[in-house]
Amino acid sequence: MISMYKWQQVKVLRSKGVSIKKIAQKMKLSKNTVRKYVRSSEPPRFKPRHYTTLLNEYEDKTNEMLRKGYIGTRIYNELVAMGYKGSLPTVYRYLAGIRERETIKQKVTTRVETPPGKQMQYDWKQWTLPVDGKGVKIYIHEMVLSYSRKKYYTYSLTIITQDIIRAIATAIEFFGGVPEELLIDNPKQMVITHKRNGTIRYNDEFLRFCGLYGIEPTACQNYRARTKGKAERPFYYIQEHLLRGLEVKNLSDFDALLLDFMDSYNAREHSTLKESPDGRFSLEKGFLHDIPFIEPTVLYEREIKKASNEGYISWAGSLYPVPMCLCLRNVMVEKIFGRLLKIYAPTGEMVAEHPIRLFDSGIRPPHPEHEQINKGYRERKETRRSLLIRKFIETFHENGETYIEGLKQTVGANLYWHLEEIVRYTELYSVGEVSEVLTECTKMGAYHKNSVKRLLGEREIKKPYIETVLMPPLCVSVTIERPLSAYKVEVDHA
Repeated sequence: MISMYKWQQVKVLRSKGVSIKKIAQKMKLSKNTVRKYVRSSEPPRFKPRHYTTLLNEYEDKTNEMLRKGYIGTRIYNELVAMGYKGSLPTVYRYLAGIRERETIKQKVTTRVETPPGKQMQYDWKQWTLPVDGKGVKIYIHEMVLSYSRKKYYTYSLTIITQDIIRAIATAIEFFGGVPEELLIDNPKQMVITHKRNGTIRYNDEFLRFCGLYGIEPTACQNYRARTKGKAERPFYYIQEHLLRGLEVKNLSDFDALLLDFMDSYNAREHSTLKESPDGRFSLEKGFLHDIPFIEPTVLYEREIKKASNEGYISWAGSLYPVPMCLCLRNVMVEKIFGRLLKIYAPTGEMVAEHPIRLFDSGIRPPHPEHEQINKGYRERKETRRSLLIRKFIETFHENGETYIEGLKQTVGANLYWHLEEIVRYTELYSVGEVSEVLTECTKMGAYHKNSVKRLLGEREIKKPYIETVLMPPLCVSVTIERPLSAYKVEVDHA
């Protein structure tokens, strides 16, 4: 059999009228060979050659040892003991061929399309997002319905089992129904072990979630991410069309951008289906199961914290305010996606919600109730003082008003204490007498309650008066007369 090149040249030369003899001479072929290919309209066909090696008769034994995990030299030595006459490199080439065929076999992928409502795929991706100029590690959660390709995105700052469960639960709420099956990878948050023989042990917390929602979990084969390709490929899209090069001022801005991206992605035409996910979802939604009512405390853990007497709880080194009515009481704290705290009263009602502070841990934020409480205290204090001044002026009229002005300049902050003490002197002396003394003090410029007290001491008191001071109580001097007969002692001399 001649080569394809010579066959083509024979045909070309003959078409130009060259004789068979000259073609044979030029192409260095026999005249019969030239005649054969000149008459044939079909090009030459090459059949593959089949080679036999000394290993052929030991193929079954070799494959059996390979399955047992024997290395090449061990297999060669075993074969030599069985009578093999070939070389070690031949064995190596044979084993390399087997491994190559196995690798190709593992990479063979079949595309599976699931019916509506059958399957949802879940996966997550880590990304470092610049927030206000500082890198923050976030975890993007993606859920996609396999039939319609409708997707739901959210993110967390941690990646514990609770975060994954919450992400899937919020996706179910977003879709408005529960699929039959959940296809996942093998992260430790959901799958404890996944052996090569297919034995899977799921995380108990994750299994409880699946049982409550009536979902069948399915973990894809280890190191075979393409099994859930409907979730893998869109991650590349969100990475290149949203995340790469993105910088935000705060996480609230990222929330809005992620929501816009999700809406536009679901509305655009799918390259394979030639239909938008939103369009196909209108059919799939009717095949989803109803969402069961599940008490949130069954799904999500809440940690007990004690509020301080100032109305704060401490979380991860930061302080967060709670209603003042919960001071020194236990409250329940629920962490959502590692980026939000919800605080519940002992009765179960949510009383506060705070975004977790990323860069200002240890700083005490202002309490929303403190200013109101302090304002009320100040108002009550001013009211009491105003009442005291009003009472003083109503008691002593113009003398009292004049005296107050002088007292303000003399005693300053102790003004109200002096006024209160002077008013109490009316319990011992008449209002007129106290008023006269105030006039005398004003003339002398003696603005002090002790000056009033000394001048009043020269006047007759109405009754004993006990003054309360920082020292032990002292009684005002009072003259007491007692006859000597009171001290008489009767003595019996019998």
